[in-house]
Amino acid sequence: MRDRAVLDLDAEGPVVTGDGVWLQHVFVGSDFRDRRILRLLGQSGELQNLGAGFVTDASAVYVPDSGVLQFTLYGFARWSIDGDLLGSDKWTGLDALSLNNAGMAGPPVELGGSVYIGLRAGGGWWIYHSVDGGNTWTRKNINIRLGEDRYNLLPNPDGTALWAIQSEFFESPASLWESLDEGATWYRIDDGSFPAQTVRIVHDPDHPDTSYALTARGLKLGRPDPQGRIHWQATSMWRAVHGLAFVDRIPPLSRALVIGTDTGVLVSVDEGKSWQPMASGLLAIPHTVTWAHGLLVATSEAGYFTCNTVDCAGAAQPVPAAEERGPVTVTEFYHRDLDHYFMTASAEEAAGIDAGAAGPGWARTGQAFTAWSVLGNPAAGMNLCRFYGSMAPGPNSHFFTLSTGECSQLLDLQQSTPATEPRWNFEGYAFAAVPPAADELAPCPEATVPVFRAYNGGFERGEESNHRYVTDRALLGPLVARGWVDEGVVFCVAGG
Repeated sequence: MRDRAVLDLDAEGPVVTGDGVWLQHVFVGSDFRDRRILRLLGQSGELQNLGAGFVTDASAVYVPDSGVLQFTLYGFARWSIDGDLLGSDKWTGLDALSLNNAGMAGPPVELGGSVYIGLRAGGGWWIYHSVDGGNTWTRKNINIRLGEDRYNLLPNPDGTALWAIQSEFFESPASLWESLDEGATWYRIDDGSFPAQTVRIVHDPDHPDTSYALTARGLKLGRPDPQGRIHWQATSMWRAVHGLAFVDRIPPLSRALVIGTDTGVLVSVDEGKSWQPMASGLLAIPHTVTWAHGLLVATSEAGYFTCNTVDCAGAAQPVPAAEERGPVTVTEFYHRDLDHYFMTASAEEAAGIDAGAAGPGWARTGQAFTAWSVLGNPAAGMNLCRFYGSMAPGPNSHFFTLSTGECSQLLDLQQSTPATEPRWNFEGYAFAAVPPAADELAPCPEATVPVFRAYNGGFERGEESNHRYVTDRALLGPLVARGWVDEGVVFCVAGG
């Protein structure tokens, strides 16, 4: 649930702090635009709501002893590492007129406790530098052109100087430059082979002489030549790459390289010679990746996803074409012999059930509601996880949940439960819906209706579990009279 910025949108990621990562989230409210900052703690995996704010690594940076600084052209805000807003101030020293048509020409960078940020204004390019956590700033005019469409400012591999990417313009190719004096003077350090359409550069933490350029044409490897200039060459990865993370402690191997591509996440355990999909639970859309404090975080238009054990082998789920996204009809079926309910947002699957593809005994109940396809409603922002047990050992039933807590718990249980024992198996995302508010009188936003869930209590009675989802709560009355449990509102949809 990222907001938009001028940098490559698919490369935006969370902000890594001293104890976790900060995520940008849009909670669904009455106006569908309620921005929040979430703090994901690395040790416990606990997710905390820090309140209103805007933060991605395109505009914010963690500075030890100073907290998190988040920038706009007109000022910056400072938070403590625990999420307390400590204040805000200006950083450019320019008035609103001078900032007209200006742009941030380099994301904020922390280097040795100092903060650097690039600015384009007044026909020139500037580096701003603070040594005291943003209290005071110095400004230096620079002799290179910093673009606004990439992560083009970063520390050098050993953290002693700054690197910057000079953008392509007119007939001039992109190039790589270094400053040893806090941005005052710059010297070109590539040998002319710097890759075009580079999104950002990532240094190899285990090999100080190795860096990678993430480009629209694949992953490129950079190392110094005998003259000390950086020479760039192609790797085996030719797809567009938006993110790169080096994940350590992968027994029996020492580490893995994980990349975010246009269609999910890939992993290499042989130093980039070959790649395999590691996108189980993801949608087949562009992702970036972040590894910090034992957490692997994948970021996409669909939200944030973690793979703590780096055990997410498998392909990403296909998504509808852009022109096919939008409202969908969720159709309910009932099996009289099993006394089970089932629902599907797929017209093709529903037709297959009608034709007997799921076996005899299934029939439509006449109940349906309108939700959204996966990625069909950006305002909803959440997809229902769909789980199925098995014919044997069971449960021979489906379960749907919009709750990330329930979904994560069942995913963890699937990993820890042998296939020979009853368990829920993740099948993918069924459709999109709106999470309910903690308000019994008005649980759903305007223009949506609640969906109620009932549970047959099967696990407690030694039977197979089953749930029913309806927009008319009165339909649950006969079930509750038979011993089913009314679990209340579980999500909101467009209409019944």
